[in-house]
Amino acid sequence: MLALAREAKGLTQEELVKKVPNLSQGNYSRMEKGLLPLPLETLSHIASLLDFPETFFYKESTHVNSVEYFYRKRVSTAKKDLYKLEANFDLLRLWFEDLLDMVEVGDFAFPELKVEGNNTPEAIARKVRLAVNITAGPIVNLVRTLEKNGIIIHFLDDAPEKFDGTTIICKSGQKIIVVNEIIPNDRKRFTIAHELAHCIMHVPFSSELDPYADVEVEANRFASEFLMPEAQIKRDLVGLKYRDLSDLKNYWRVSKAALIRRAHTLGLINQSRYTTLMIEISRAGERKVESHDVDLDPPRILELVQKALLEQLDYTFDSLSQLLGMSKKYYDSFFHGAVKPKAAKLRISL
Repeated sequence: MLALAREAKGLTQEELVKKVPNLSQGNYSRMEKGLLPLPLETLSHIASLLDFPETFFYKESTHVNSVEYFYRKRVSTAKKDLYKLEANFDLLRLWFEDLLDMVEVGDFAFPELKVEGNNTPEAIARKVRLAVNITAGPIVNLVRTLEKNGIIIHFLDDAPEKFDGTTIICKSGQKIIVVNEIIPNDRKRFTIAHELAHCIMHVPFSSELDPYADVEVEANRFASEFLMPEAQIKRDLVGLKYRDLSDLKNYWRVSKAALIRRAHTLGLINQSRYTTLMIEISRAGERKVESHDVDLDPPRILELVQKALLEQLDYTFDSLSQLLGMSKKYYDSFFHGAVKPKAAKLRISL
């Protein structure tokens, strides 16, 4: 727990011991490994420095996830940022597991389907839409659709700019899609669909995955078909022009760049037209962040869980944060400052 709290703050052992009185790096390293007792006074200094209540350090260590993190990142992300990010994934899993021990959410209702033969990522996306009764056209309430079918969505504060999202698996098997809070909604939506692909096509078959398969490309193919079904979007993308992109973005709730790539992938524009449209986006200053965003419904499960605990099990904000081992800052960030709750049932339904 010492290592987890330290890494979540982005500190090395050397950086931490410089800020704690009468602590050498050699002794601290042994304390992290459990080879040396941790004096209460030292614990108090470390807890204050890292902004964790002392109760946090007495929690049982979070289990190591046997499934590799599938997360969208750029290779230029610094190692130190990745260590901090993955420590925060472990914190999230630890806190969600504590909550899910007390409150029951819906079961995972999506089919688990392996990519093989005619079961392409696109075919799987079509089967998934059918399995959970998604109507034709754009998915308006994407977050609600996933939450109703047993996936928790969490928007993560203070994540590296180049991180988009990942999937966390709890001991119970509960899947949590974690998305960077600061990225635009059109990118959030594609990231959520991309991570759903991993939940359906890769995580259940992690020991059987073809080592030569590019799971990130497969997840992107699934997400494109899931959000922009070929049968319904083709008519909108024939003869695609730059002036059409804003209206199509508002309707399909994906980025202009995603629409251009979709038109090219479906053979509705050639390579020359694809390049021209991408150049036009760049000239308009929209290559990194587009000029207007799309709507995205907010996650609700965590808010409902909090309401249930505060109303039905008589927790207070203080007692709940102590139970979870959170400082006020972490509590507010995790729950996004939810307002005083109204009555809720212990079984969460959406």
